[in-house]
Amino acid sequence: MKKTIVITGATDGIGRVCAHSFAKNQDELILVGRNPDKLAALVYSLQVTGATVHSYVADLSLAKETFLLSETIRKNHPKIDVLLNNAGAYFDQYTLTKEGLESTFALNHLNYFILSLGLLPSLKRAGEARIVNVASRAHMGVSLNFEDLLGEKEYSGWKQYQRSKLMNIYFTYELAERLNQTKITVNCLHPGFVKTKFGQNNDGLAKILLTFAQNIFAISEDKGAETSIFLVTDPSVSSVSGKYFVKKKIEKSSEPSYDVTARRNLWTYTEELLKSKFNFKFPGF
Repeated sequence: MKKTIVITGATDGIGRVCAHSFAKNQDELILVGRNPDKLAALVYSLQVTGATVHSYVADLSLAKETFLLSETIRKNHPKIDVLLNNAGAYFDQYTLTKEGLESTFALNHLNYFILSLGLLPSLKRAGEARIVNVASRAHMGVSLNFEDLLGEKEYSGWKQYQRSKLMNIYFTYELAERLNQTKITVNCLHPGFVKTKFGQNNDGLAKILLTFAQNIFAISEDKGAETSIFLVTDPSVSSVSGKYFVKKKIEKSSEPSYDVTARRNLWTYTEELLKSKFNFKFPGF
């Protein structure tokens, strides 16, 4: 059966591979990307195959833009079957968005939170729906410091990236619990170390080392997309929720990721930040 699928970070890497895969199933695609030229080129390449494609240009590191995007998509697409939260990045140096938030936290965590909550009404109308969050095994070995969640006191690009991926898992587990009386499932995954443009936004040594590592150790984009595609499409996981997947199988995430207090504290912190700084109000559960 045809599905309506939202994909963020659609123009490169895993997102692009997923878009082409779902287009073959004649699914209706809603693609989100930051670069209008790359997005237009992707849309064209999919439409020539007969796919139904809608596209939205947005910088998901900006909370206001992400919130407005969720409102626009919700208005234009009252029924959505799947949200694939895929957009993210690694920032080696401490940088702030135009809204004054640390970039890793803003893009990798807030964007998932805002879009998922903003699109809930459309997901509910689908009957059975899925939210799939691309996380990473990089979450292993870290915990959250709520006294310095945005890395203002002490910043390490890699540690902040790791923590943002732990946030993705916390968000998945908490949202799954909050939606357990609905027919919306929420799962997350580790795609593998994939040869994409990940890290190419950085300069100097960080970019050199990431490029070298990808050339030696990374798997292909097609391989890296397999678990995302599985969680979006496979009937066997239609009723599975609140799980972490690696290579299309449920695995245990890190010990700290099961800390319910930290998980709920992150939710509260995020909710209060978005309310106090932006006055966001979500449609609710």
